Order: sequence, then C-alpha cells, then structure tokens
Amino acid sequence: MKVNDLHITIPLGSYTIAYYWLDRPYNLYFWRDKEGNYLASYFNIVKNTKFLESIVSFEDLIIDVLVLPNGEYFILDEDELPVVLEEFENGLAKRALETLLNSIDDVLSQTVAESQSIYNHKRFIPLLEKG
Repeated sequence: MKVNDLHITIPLGSYTIAYYWLDRPYNLYFWRDKEGNYLASYFNIVKNTKFLESIVSFEDLIIDVLVLPNGEYFILDEDELPVVLEEFENGLAKRALETLLNSIDDVLSQTVAESQSIYNHKRFIPLLEKG
C-alpha cells in the first residue's frame, strides 16, 4: 500500500483483526505480523452496519483512515468521491470522519489493548502455521 511517499507492506503471515459497531459510523481493521507486533490500523467510514446470522454488512462511504503505530494518520480516498466531502451523502461522511478523528486515539488504545487479551497472539499461532 502506498500513502503519500510512504510504502506500507503487510508481510506474509500477518493477520487482520476486525471490529464492527452498530452505533459507530466506522469499522476498524488492524494488522499484526506473525510475531504479534502491531503493524497499522485501517478505518472505513460506513453507514448502515448490520449483523445478520452469519454476515456483517455495511455501506462503505469511500473515505478511509490509515493509522501508523506512531499515531500518525492519513485520510484516504477523498479523491474518489463523486462530489466534495462536505456534500457527499449530504455531509454524513464528513460528520462521520470528524466523529472518528475526535476519538481515534481512544478507540485505538481501547481496541488494541482489548484484542491483546481477547485475541491473544498465542491463540493465532497454530492457525498461522497451517497457512
């Protein structure tokens, strides 16, 4: 993945942990390498998230945010919008992005810490070795 002049590579053997919320206008993916080290996070700005019997569905609002381990973040894909961000989806995408950016540090610290206990890396090792 290339962001500005920065190249980000998710190495072979890495894995993704995903978080979806019904009451938040985004979802979150973050990556760990095969040793369990946190690599980066990726937020999708979304609407209409639904949990069905065996499916999570949502409508992607194009805008994404990539967050590096040092906390630096990049707003992505604004150039793919059919209109300016302020007008897209009647301003919904912009408001959702602002909501995320106002709480991004808290969201990341909570989910990364939570995942270290719930999704402990040692539990993933057998799955990674199969792959």
